[in-house]
Amino acid sequence: MEVQISERVVVYCYDDTFRGRLMTQSNNRRVSILKNLIIAVVILLVFCPAAHAETEDDSVFSMGVPGVRSLTLEQDNIQFAPDTLQMLDGWTHHEVLNARVNANVGWALTVRGSKELWEGPWQKPVSDIYWSYGGADYESLGTQSAYVASGGPCNQQTYPIHFKIMLDLERDIPGEYYYAYIVFELSAP
Repeated sequence: MEVQISERVVVYCYDDTFRGRLMTQSNNRRVSILKNLIIAVVILLVFCPAAHAETEDDSVFSMGVPGVRSLTLEQDNIQFAPDTLQMLDGWTHHEVLNARVNANVGWALTVRGSKELWEGPWQKPVSDIYWSYGGADYESLGTQSAYVASGGPCNQQTYPIHFKIMLDLERDIPGEYYYAYIVFELSAP
């Protein structure tokens, strides 16, 4: 099928790479519809790349990551129940408190007592509490921070700290004794 075209055909194309207009003109010529369509598509594809190309855009993500040091104690109450043999021996059995560290920076773990004396029938000193980490000898606890361990970035790293209480038959009279608190601190090395 052919059509008589008596007006001109105008194709406009605007994008970032080509700004202007293309004109195809046909004056009173017999042109098939298919031929005009093919010419228009070719012109669009050649001179208007945005008409046939997928568009892309880049995104940038940014964030500031803070230094993190987190300490969790698996239990917050340790109860010692010395029996007669332990009283005669002078020591309770040891108990373990697990400190769990999460960090993306270097850290140091310390331990200390919060006050000088226990509460109870006799004012038992904090120094009767002994602690140990990593197979080291037991140390007497004081109110000044004592180094336990240090490290770098870690996730859910557990540090078992052993405690035992020194007993003295001459001083530790019968009754309930209570010591609050043993303070663990996680800080910069």
